[in-house]
Amino acid sequence: MIHRISSLFGRQSEALSAQDFEQLRAQATILEQDARGVKVLQLSDGRIFKLFRVRRLLSLARIYSYARHFCRNADGLARLGIPTVKVVRLLHFTGNADTAVLYQPLPGRTLRQLAQAGELDTKLMADFGRFVADLHARGVYFRSLHFGNVVLTPDNALGLIDIADLKLYRHRLHVGHRARNFRHLQRLKHDWDMVATEAVQAFIEAYFAASDLSARYQATLRSKFRYLPKT
Repeated sequence: MIHRISSLFGRQSEALSAQDFEQLRAQATILEQDARGVKVLQLSDGRIFKLFRVRRLLSLARIYSYARHFCRNADGLARLGIPTVKVVRLLHFTGNADTAVLYQPLPGRTLRQLAQAGELDTKLMADFGRFVADLHARGVYFRSLHFGNVVLTPDNALGLIDIADLKLYRHRLHVGHRARNFRHLQRLKHDWDMVATEAVQAFIEAYFAASDLSARYQATLRSKFRYLPKT
């Protein structure tokens, strides 16, 4: 049985017993797991159950959980008008410090799926460049920014998924944060290898056209593109 409890951090959390979890898992499809067990499930109605395990005895996650951080990011992105997942429930396990979220996935196809289908063209890559510039201007620092975590929705808007590894700042990102974010974006070379050179160039130019950065900062950031064409 799931019990709702109040929270000092705004969103209420619900207790989930081991028995409840086993019943849930029996009726769901496993999307991701590791040596410690299930990490992500998809329910029959399409909703996603994501589990966050606490790996260390001494961890800040025991005070402010990974699942709650995920919820805060989803709420923050929604307030900014950036498409993302919709959290349905925040959950904590009875008997241990593990937590979970149940959420409605963001509909659409990822940029990786579009690239694999040969549909990540110059226009869409330019839109992606403007999207990343907008994220940086709004103070969104997403360590897991890559083609697999950016979705093109049925409304032709770009949005973010798998948002646990994300921070929201009150100010636009400084050039140092932007440079680190570009390194994250380029970690998976095979993503960029699927995109035509002119489309990659369109991403770069659209980013800088929308970012309103000084020539000095632009030069600094351009030097960070390892796999992308230099101007």
